[in-house]
Amino acid sequence: MKTALALDIDSTLTPPRQPITKVMVEALTRLNVPFYVAAGSHFQLLQNQFFKPMYEHGFRGRFDAFVSNGAVHYHCDYSKEMSIKLVSEFNIGNYLGENDYRRLMNVLAGTLQMEEFRLPDDFTIVDNRIVDRVSMINLCPIGRLEKEGPDAMLNREKFVKFDLSSDYRKKIMEYLNLSLSPLIKEKHLHITLGGQTSFDIGIWGEDKTKPVRKLLEKGFEKVIFIGDALFKGGNDAAVIELIDTWPSESPCPVEAVQTGSWLETIEIFKKKEVLG
Repeated sequence: MKTALALDIDSTLTPPRQPITKVMVEALTRLNVPFYVAAGSHFQLLQNQFFKPMYEHGFRGRFDAFVSNGAVHYHCDYSKEMSIKLVSEFNIGNYLGENDYRRLMNVLAGTLQMEEFRLPDDFTIVDNRIVDRVSMINLCPIGRLEKEGPDAMLNREKFVKFDLSSDYRKKIMEYLNLSLSPLIKEKHLHITLGGQTSFDIGIWGEDKTKPVRKLLEKGFEKVIFIGDALFKGGNDAAVIELIDTWPSESPCPVEAVQTGSWLETIEIFKKKEVLG
């Protein structure tokens, strides 16, 4: 059976917000099936986490990358030098139109100012809490830096513990789904948890099902998607929705596999017999 992989990046191929390891790059080099990658983050954030260290650690193959939650498509050719070319890009602002886009941004900004969603005073909050990544919007309550030093990582870790103990993001998610319900119904707006600290706001279909569908269009008979956020509300969960609503009477050719870390992903490669 002609098989391919679609792989999340953060916490699937890399440690959370950390560069991909040489061990994982060697594993990707040994794959005996083609792979695409699908990331929630945008290209600039992934440069030092994934794209550059892939080349620096010796990867010399080709793959396609779908970033910004799958909606921006790049072709990556590392066979001679690191060549990354834009193939297609979805623009959420153009899709929504000026009025609905402004409405969305106002709701997001207003939510962060609500008393019930104010973070405790001991958190460090940077300015860029709402980022337009062209194809989707990222909402990060503690803000996001392009490069995170030790202090930012400690702040991030503190937020992750706070979120787990208080359901902070779950409560915001419920509020956003209610407040943005007209756009969810009319414009197919889609709100998911982004990584460990944020939310991704995009459009159904312009998500991580995109690389899966592209691989099926290329003639692959089976696509295995591996990600750490296949749970309800996670930014990989659209793949589960694709499987659950597969229109054909024949079995769905897509398999979704949950992983807990980049090390577990390597074990999944072994289990699925895709390592050469």
